[in-house]
Amino acid sequence: MQGRYVHLRSGVIIANAKQAEMIREPLADLEQLRLDAFDYVQDALEYINRRHPHVVIADYERFGAAGIHGLAEIMHIADCPVILIVRDVSEWEREQFNTLGVHAIFEGKFKLADLAASVDRALKRRRRIGSSDRLPVVSV
Repeated sequence: MQGRYVHLRSGVIIANAKQAEMIREPLADLEQLRLDAFDYVQDALEYINRRHPHVVIADYERFGAAGIHGLAEIMHIADCPVILIVRDVSEWEREQFNTLGVHAIFEGKFKLADLAASVDRALKRRRRIGSSDRLPVVSV
């Protein structure tokens, strides 16, 4: 067997314990992604400040009263793709998610395979962060 190094990518999931466990193991198997789970946004923020994950998966309900502002703060600090899980959202919230640059939104019931595919796309996008797509455009 040839030696092969696989870089284990890291992510953060902000959700209740039951939801986190349902998502954590399948994504670890499918995407070689280690997900650290947090029930509270503030705990996740502290972790993200220290560890800089490759992707954040968040249950939008966990943001509570902070709502869009809490999501914006997570996105700013994490500087990585964010995938949201929501029960139902208003058109205004959907517009805010698009404005903030949320990578994907999963509304209601969804297949874990679809979430895994979205995580895969997010991780590929993450590898491009820092390249020319993040450099300022200057016209001469």
